[in-house]
Amino acid sequence: MSVNQQTRQWVKEAVGGDAVAVSKLLATYHPVLRSHVDAGMDPALRARTEPEDILQQAYVEVYRAIGRFEERDPASFVNWVLTIVDHKLTDAGRAMRRQMRDVARERKPAVSGGTSSHLDLLDQLYADSDTPSRILRRDEAVGAMLACISQLSDAHREVVRLRFLDGRSVMEVAERLNKSPAAVVAMTKRALEALRSSMDRMGEFTHGG
Repeated sequence: MSVNQQTRQWVKEAVGGDAVAVSKLLATYHPVLRSHVDAGMDPALRARTEPEDILQQAYVEVYRAIGRFEERDPASFVNWVLTIVDHKLTDAGRAMRRQMRDVARERKPAVSGGTSSHLDLLDQLYADSDTPSRILRRDEAVGAMLACISQLSDAHREVVRLRFLDGRSVMEVAERLNKSPAAVVAMTKRALEALRSSMDRMGEFTHGG
């Protein structure tokens, strides 16, 4: 099966409700999508957020809307995702400008660690086995993980973001989520298990097959 045929098969499966197929598509196109976001961020927005943060929001939207996607040609899917990405970039720019106008209440948002923190999380997930970050291109590995994070529940996605991507301590996360430290530790463990399971369901794709 050619690359184009494989991609179209994944699109068909994704529209039919196969979350793994969505993940494979997003991981495949992640380098293109990441470059698009990187080129579209102005310096002010870049100082406050990372391209991966924009992509994470876009990928969540892709999972929510994939059932309504209609393929017209081989480029339809990536163009559709690029449109969603552009909307998220616009939203982020507007939110940033609102914050900058509200000088009296402005509080500089925490900036995630970007690609390096995502790779650290990837390595932690596969500490006891071959990690995709050692097999795939690094940007493809991050793309696969971002796609899988997007499948998590809102609560699990938030705790992963706060603990591993923003680098907050258990106590800080507990205060932020209004939970006990023990509850945060348990939630973090379940979130990582769910994320690892989602990555494993991608099978040979994430392991270089």
